[in-house]
Amino acid sequence: MSASEETAKQDPGSDAPREIELKLELASGAAEDLLAHPLLDKARPLLKQSGQLHAVYFDTDDHALHREGISLRIRRRNGKDIQTIKAEGPHKGIAMDRGEWETPVDGELDLSAAAGTPLEKLIADETLRADLKPAFTVETDRQAFEAEFDGAVIEVALDRAKASNGDKAVTFSEIELELRQGRAGALFTLARRLSEAAPLRLSTVAKSERGYRLLDEETLRPVRAGKIALSKDATCAEAFRIIAQSCLAQVVQNEALVRLTQAPDALHQMRVGLRRLRAAISLFKNQLLTDPESAEIRDNLRWAGEALGTARDRDVFMERLRSMDGPEADPSHMDEIERRRAQAYEDLLEALESRRFMDVVLQTAAWIEAGAWMTSDDEGHRSARQRPARDFAAAELSRRFKRTRKMAKHLRDVGDDERHELRIRIKKLRYGTEFFGSLFRSEKARKRRKKFLGILEDLQERLGTLNDLAVGGSLALYLPEVSPRRMERQKEKLLDKSEAGLAKLAKADPFWH
Repeated sequence: MSASEETAKQDPGSDAPREIELKLELASGAAEDLLAHPLLDKARPLLKQSGQLHAVYFDTDDHALHREGISLRIRRRNGKDIQTIKAEGPHKGIAMDRGEWETPVDGELDLSAAAGTPLEKLIADETLRADLKPAFTVETDRQAFEAEFDGAVIEVALDRAKASNGDKAVTFSEIELELRQGRAGALFTLARRLSEAAPLRLSTVAKSERGYRLLDEETLRPVRAGKIALSKDATCAEAFRIIAQSCLAQVVQNEALVRLTQAPDALHQMRVGLRRLRAAISLFKNQLLTDPESAEIRDNLRWAGEALGTARDRDVFMERLRSMDGPEADPSHMDEIERRRAQAYEDLLEALESRRFMDVVLQTAAWIEAGAWMTSDDEGHRSARQRPARDFAAAELSRRFKRTRKMAKHLRDVGDDERHELRIRIKKLRYGTEFFGSLFRSEKARKRRKKFLGILEDLQERLGTLNDLAVGGSLALYLPEVSPRRMERQKEKLLDKSEAGLAKLAKADPFWH
């Protein structure tokens, strides 16, 4: 498939100008190392795009544009003002795929230029239109280059920037790779090559988002799993790429929040994103992902999951302790638990700042876009990529549903490890239901899917609590004393409810039929 054919397939029927951009955070002081990389050393400097940039972003007091995924700015460069409207694309993945409309202006907004853009509908509201005003500024020192790489033409911008609003400000350094011509996968391959010179962290935080974070800390809320929307005629390759992009985006977005806030909910959602990604790989493993590179990615993501595990386990333990009825834990025990949790987060932040973790995320992003599974000319790989996703999903969900029901027949007769394995199977079946649901669009399928998903969610929660009781972990001795008899009663209740749920699951009508 040619680059033009691929672009047309990604965005059918769209005449809007597109900005496909990959953003990477750069550690302070690493810019010179990056500039010394041979690929940039040989790149053509873009003097007109370089220099000092002064940008003013506009919105209403209640951030109406931001809520709709739209940014509006006037940027001054070399004495000229350019108004830019940007709007998020349909799939919120790792590469920023946005509509972009630019208009020369004389320092004032020209809202007539919003005609034919997503902003047009918003500013039709006269009150909103009147409420638009400067929200924050971004000052940028930019060095821009044009690089030819892997059959693509890419604009590379090294930015040292500061977003500010009143007495609040944040400084940051980043690299933007913008596709001018060729395949989007080349952005990720170039990013991996540049990371040889300096550690680069994949980012989905636009400059405008950094400004909004200054205005409202509520924008630092954890990012939940995005809804997966697949076209009914999607191929397996298209389906996997959209699913994997969504999962990795959830990981990356929440990782940034974990480093900023150490919030338990952000770590939880980061871990959910990672588990969803691993589940997606498991679902497609025997269909698409049979090559050695894909096996390496699976191993790397397993390591990343382990890096998150201890801190998340400490959070879960604290939540469990606070929610328990009965006597409180000894204060000295609580101090020890808090100490262990603090140490776990210290270790976690060290892992997130490590070159290895950054490389794993960047390698995974490059693999999703342009890995061997996607580029191989092997006939088997080509055939697997072109297989209709709907046919594959129906077969894969049927296979997993059958195996899950078979395991479920012996819930009380197996040990804790087998019950935990059943929970993992149910979780993957649930994720598969969420991933593939949009392929089956009839009203009957929608109702069946909703019921099916509810049963799986309840089972996952109950079996998870059973696993918590079984494992306990190294902190169990700090729990308030609970009688074995009470623990056994709780276990029996959970087993009864789990068996009832499994009976419902066995009778459920598959939504993919």
